[in-house]
Amino acid sequence: MNAATATNDHTARRHLLPLLGVLGLVGLVLGLAAIGACGWTRNPGGDGPADDTGQTRSTEPTVGGRPLFSDWPKSQNPDAALVLSGETFGFIQPCGCSRPQKGGLERRAEFINGLKAKGWPVAGVDLGDLYPAKGLVEDQTKLKYRLMMNALRELGYIAVGVGKSEFAAGIDNVLGEYALQKEQPPFLLAGNLLGLVGNQPQRREERFPTPPGATRPLVGSSEVVTVGTVPLGVVGVVGKAVADEARKLDGSITFEETRDVLARAVATLAADPKKPQLNVLLYQGTAEAAKKLAEDWPQFRVILCQSDDPEPPQFPEAVAGPKHPAGQKTLVIQVGHKGRYVGLLGVFRVGAGFDLKYQLVPLGEEYITPGSEEAARKSNPILTLFDNYAEQVRDRNFLGKVVKTPHPAQIQEPKLNLSYVGSEKCQGCHAAQYVKWKDTSHSHALDALENIAKRPGLRHYDAECVQCHVVGMHYNTGYENQKTTPHLAHVGCESCHGPGSGHAADPRSPRLLALQSPWKTEPGDRLPDIATIKKIAALPAVERGRVALKPNEQLVFNRVSSMCAKCHDHENDPNFDLFTYWPKVYHSYPRQ
Repeated sequence: MNAATATNDHTARRHLLPLLGVLGLVGLVLGLAAIGACGWTRNPGGDGPADDTGQTRSTEPTVGGRPLFSDWPKSQNPDAALVLSGETFGFIQPCGCSRPQKGGLERRAEFINGLKAKGWPVAGVDLGDLYPAKGLVEDQTKLKYRLMMNALRELGYIAVGVGKSEFAAGIDNVLGEYALQKEQPPFLLAGNLLGLVGNQPQRREERFPTPPGATRPLVGSSEVVTVGTVPLGVVGVVGKAVADEARKLDGSITFEETRDVLARAVATLAADPKKPQLNVLLYQGTAEAAKKLAEDWPQFRVILCQSDDPEPPQFPEAVAGPKHPAGQKTLVIQVGHKGRYVGLLGVFRVGAGFDLKYQLVPLGEEYITPGSEEAARKSNPILTLFDNYAEQVRDRNFLGKVVKTPHPAQIQEPKLNLSYVGSEKCQGCHAAQYVKWKDTSHSHALDALENIAKRPGLRHYDAECVQCHVVGMHYNTGYENQKTTPHLAHVGCESCHGPGSGHAADPRSPRLLALQSPWKTEPGDRLPDIATIKKIAALPAVERGRVALKPNEQLVFNRVSSMCAKCHDHENDPNFDLFTYWPKVYHSYPRQ
């Protein structure tokens, strides 16, 4: 599945659906068996022990040149291990069009299973922003959120905070997908969330009441559990910046002052029969604001907050204020975006207190579940959840519910009723270009989703993947499905050039020719010649500036590259580089 959880603004983003719409699939030509992530590989390469397929498995990663847990006690298991995650934004698996990539719930599960195999007592907490931030079909977005919450339950998560993506989706809609269904972890925590009735605050317990047969409100303030032998308290609050945005998104909610909520939460934790010995704060706010809270609230030894950057810092910030006991500090932790990393907190008893160790963990290909597809599903229950999700996406026909809008060319020439005709219609006049296209992966792009994609399969029914493997899915007369529009399967000529019916009917029309090349604004606009592109591609990135391009060539190159990057963005193809890719699909421009 396109873990980028495709956006709902593709009609703007995919202006003429990027040139060479799935260049990541060039990787198919270079090595189909190596397609990684999105569950597309069964196993990573590496120099580790062989699994039951005979393939080798990579060893654990290093971070900053250091092996995982290098500064943790060697002869002592932690008394508790807490997995920290957040700001996943609906990214359940990395896209499989290129490798290597990080992230995904399958790998998170494999990592956690490895900790449990060591005898470590493990639980998890999540900051929030779990709900997909963007999506093509609302019902599929809800389904994905439910999948993610079910996955976190399988992984032993205690609680999840509430962030902007949950508020943007409508907090009541979010609650209806999981919390309202059954009282079970992970529980949603946002202690300062209130209702708003007639401009008057309404208690959280009233606005989000306890459902019949349950014991806690739909949105709580704190949870206490015992992990291993460590009683752990978890509190969730929403910071001011997120609260201000949430009020604009939903006029039925408001927020209490954070300090008042934390004072009550600390008292509640202290009075709990389990007597939590370590408290964690899920703070939906910036690291800077979290550090100020850390100074004033030493009762929380750990604060998990928003990440300043998608790439998280290797180490947490240790903060001490005047209220902290001597020698004690609060760890302020960021874990990045989109589930590419998790943090792991090791809790070690030392006398009457605890020594806390932290490890940032990149979820690379080392954590793809090894073994055959059948064996992997037996050892990793997340894969079965993925299968169920993919089956529902197919059976509920979300692909057919994608909203179509006019293509820019259709808007510019409304009287011509421009439509997509398929690449076969192009070969009569453009035989050489057609032959070149047939020799690239674009000509069978959809096959990758249907025949190669695993974990889960059925990707050819998922619009979030299909959109970059077919012609014009977001536009009127574009791809619908393999039965109705087989001529628009795969990435064809019109993926770059737009609907071609007008050009096919009147190939000499200057007006229609201009529409076929949207990256050109002047008659002389051209990409750099292929020899120059190859020369630049062979250079290290830091030296490429030594090869000067003409100003108009640079402009055209930038336009084409940005078009490609609509599909070949950081999630789908993090190594995309048009200088390297263009020679693989180069076709001459037929001069008129």
